[in-house]
Amino acid sequence: MARRDIINTSIWAVKSVAVVIAELIFAISISFFLIHAMPGNPYQIILVGLLQRGIPYEQAKIMAAALAGYNPNVNPIVSWAGYMWSVFHGNLGYSLIYRAPVIKIIATAAPWTILLVAVSLTLAFATGYILGLYAASKTGIVDALINGSLSFFQSIPAYVLALILIIIFGVLLKIAPIAGAYSSNVTPGFTAKFILDVMRHLALPLLTYYLVIFPGWVFGTRSLAISITHEDFVLVAKARSLPDKRITFTYIGKNALLPQLTALLYSYGLMFGSSIFIESTFAIPGLGYVLAIGSGSRDYLLTIGSFLIIIIAVILGNFIADVTYGLIDPRVRGV
Repeated sequence: MARRDIINTSIWAVKSVAVVIAELIFAISISFFLIHAMPGNPYQIILVGLLQRGIPYEQAKIMAAALAGYNPNVNPIVSWAGYMWSVFHGNLGYSLIYRAPVIKIIATAAPWTILLVAVSLTLAFATGYILGLYAASKTGIVDALINGSLSFFQSIPAYVLALILIIIFGVLLKIAPIAGAYSSNVTPGFTAKFILDVMRHLALPLLTYYLVIFPGWVFGTRSLAISITHEDFVLVAKARSLPDKRITFTYIGKNALLPQLTALLYSYGLMFGSSIFIESTFAIPGLGYVLAIGSGSRDYLLTIGSFLIIIIAVILGNFIADVTYGLIDPRVRGV
């Protein structure tokens, strides 16, 4: 690599890191101002609760500031700096509903969301990519049938689709549980019994989320493939009488894969906020379910902490996608 290329790559890397740090600071600052703008000061609520337990006032003030993650009785700039320090050290405040630190609640809930959405998203991407290429290579009734059926599924809201699947598979056929992540009589652990029970409980949520996002991947891949079909290297391949399957999956497919992979990385960043309705409907104890509980109970620190984690996940997901795309395509980093 030439010296100029190294310099350009270094500048691009520094800019990327600086942008993501600025975005994180901005997101945390917004959450800080939201806490102060909301009715019902979380700090005051925690303080009153501590005083009712007989804790001396001065000690209760210190404990309330530590539990809330900020102190409204000091200078706003000092309070903001203290909140930033708390967040960067993993202190998102104290949940009044769960009576536990928000970060512990999120740490317990996040794996369920990651499992649910990551599996559905990966399967939807893989199958949507293949079907999208196939649809782009066909014309007439086959393409119209694929587009029509997928447009139908895409038009159904997630919560409506979830209710339909619950009625069909949970109530009428009774072949899948309709609520919870696992049975109450099963002990959590890395055992075959627990894993199989989790798979049964997550079957309908996985299917729901898969059907919601699958059409988008098909349509995205199909659109890219059709645009690539008119490129010169594809026309040359057709002129050489190469097999249609090879042209579709080699010449067209490889060029359509990179933009879709980038979109997939962005989607992983968005996955924490995309399962609220599904988790709430099926009572899956993930981050979306916790967020719904917090907002419905006016547990402001839990709600804002959950939103903040979602925003941070989106920022980091976009950062990873940008870096990955830059490493694959040198033009992005000015090389």
